[in-house]
Amino acid sequence: MIETKTITKTTTVVSGNTKTTTIVKTTVTTKNNTRSMKFGVLGTGGIAGKVLTVGIRRAGHTVLAVGSRSQGSADAFAAKFAITKAYGTYQGVLDDPEIEAVYIALPSGLHKEWALKAAAAKKHILCEKPVAPYTADVIEIVEACKANNVVFLDGTFFKHHPRNKLIRDMVVAGDLGDVTSVFSQFSCDARGMAADAIRHQPAMERTGVLGDMGWYTVRFGLHVYGYEVPEKVIGTIVKRHPETGAATHFIGQLHFSQNRVALFDASFAQADTQLTHVSGTKAILALDDTFVPWKGLINMKDIDSFVGPQQDTYKISTQAGVWEEKSVQMNGVVEEVLMIQDLVSCVEGTKDWKEWAEESIVIHRVLDALWESAEKGSFPVEVK
Repeated sequence: MIETKTITKTTTVVSGNTKTTTIVKTTVTTKNNTRSMKFGVLGTGGIAGKVLTVGIRRAGHTVLAVGSRSQGSADAFAAKFAITKAYGTYQGVLDDPEIEAVYIALPSGLHKEWALKAAAAKKHILCEKPVAPYTADVIEIVEACKANNVVFLDGTFFKHHPRNKLIRDMVVAGDLGDVTSVFSQFSCDARGMAADAIRHQPAMERTGVLGDMGWYTVRFGLHVYGYEVPEKVIGTIVKRHPETGAATHFIGQLHFSQNRVALFDASFAQADTQLTHVSGTKAILALDDTFVPWKGLINMKDIDSFVGPQQDTYKISTQAGVWEEKSVQMNGVVEEVLMIQDLVSCVEGTKDWKEWAEESIVIHRVLDALWESAEKGSFPVEVK
């Protein structure tokens, strides 16, 4: 679905110590899946509206139904997003014989119940992250999908971005030398968020910011190292919500064999940032929009008007203070569309979802160990 080729172009030197060029350019060719699928959505939160608008529909598929805890909520969401069917229960979507796949956009505390029910109903599943409160729950979901011959995919957009694949390819090829350190920071200023918001409810989101912003940072570090399981981890809850006790700032260390590390900082209580450095013996790769490209930010109040970026960028440094900017051509295609295309490709049988499911399991094993470490006062914990 994404064809790439590398071309070399003339280097342009900009003022100061920054050198801008397009040495590596990934050309994206969007190929439609051979089938158009009918999706149902479980949940009516903001993320549901975003994914169905710029992901499912722009990938050429139909959102046929939405399910909510109440008929009023379902009706309002269906009217806002022009969805034909509105169910006042989640089960209503699963019982609909026209629905082929469901997008589970619920609090993670509800994921296991509805993912298992969706698998039993023979619906393919796209599930928001974290997938479930515990690794054992995730494994149970994956096994249920295998048993019912349906596809399971977690809803991590950036996993499907060609820039992400390019970075891993560079690491494997040795373009950065021996990579021994990854640092990733993902934060947003959510200090004004109400205490009863889902993110601040440990009963619904057990690990708070670790399972939210931390999911991305942990996944990126694991991705760079090929989803190798770290030997030990150290986690620290820096800050909790004063009323609910939910973790709102979390830092962690993943220690791999041969003295390699991945460090991260995830917060609901800092200014917006998504910085990443991948450090090798030959070069350093840097991103300032690792997970949601800044040029790909969507105005949640006007989702339909969003126009995807023509290119996304990253920087390489082989000399102190000198950075070379490189680009990945996107041609207006966003990572949400690529995620949906990959899901449907798995349904079609042209891609294997089970490898991605194993990645989801590894991420949760690491998250469980990080949380255990934090609860033990930042004592090092082996990943089980």
